[in-house]
Amino acid sequence: MFHENYEELIDKFEHVLHKITTEPTRSVIFEHLPPMDLWNKTESYITQLKELAENCKEVMLILKPEKAHVIEQRFKAVSQPLNTFKEILFQKTTDPQANSRLAFEQLSKAIVEGSSFLLLAREVQKNPSPTIKEILMLKGIAGKIEPASIVESPETPQLKPARLIWRVESLRASLISLERSLEEAKDSLSMLRKEILKYGYASVKPSIVEKKELDAEKSQEKHVSISKFPR
Repeated sequence: MFHENYEELIDKFEHVLHKITTEPTRSVIFEHLPPMDLWNKTESYITQLKELAENCKEVMLILKPEKAHVIEQRFKAVSQPLNTFKEILFQKTTDPQANSRLAFEQLSKAIVEGSSFLLLAREVQKNPSPTIKEILMLKGIAGKIEPASIVESPETPQLKPARLIWRVESLRASLISLERSLEEAKDSLSMLRKEILKYGYASVKPSIVEKKELDAEKSQEKHVSISKFPR
């Protein structure tokens, strides 16, 4: 299941983070290694950690979309130091040990931020958004009650109870989203109407005056034309 796969991702992330903490960083010897030696010792850990963090982030954004900003921030706080770590090690320099030391500082920063990212991942796992939680629950029910012997085909379209519930819930979520969009559109339309009334009235008023003036001119022309005839 989706939720179980996410738990496995978190466990793997925690495992790799622990490996980096206890192996490459457990001795100051690593800090004094030449840049390429340090990279060779840590490359597999860095690659795995970045990939797992990316995968965790994608699932977290699905489970807790309202926390997207925080999730992106925490992910960036982990991934940036890891990228910088590699960039520093691959820089050309006249002082390799200084580069190793600077890179090692970035790795230490990534480990600290990785711990915070792990806590957030666990929090999202325990408390997903209510709507997402409901969908996951319905999906789990659907997986349990659908008979394995029944195979749907284009010739025999058949909605099973759980599948029907799933579609109803999907439709309900779509309707809620549509209603929200409709309300926003109504608000925008109302504001636009007020602006039109505010600025449009000035242009409407002169047109009325012009109409009266035009009527007056026609009346005057009529009076002049009548006065030309002898009485």
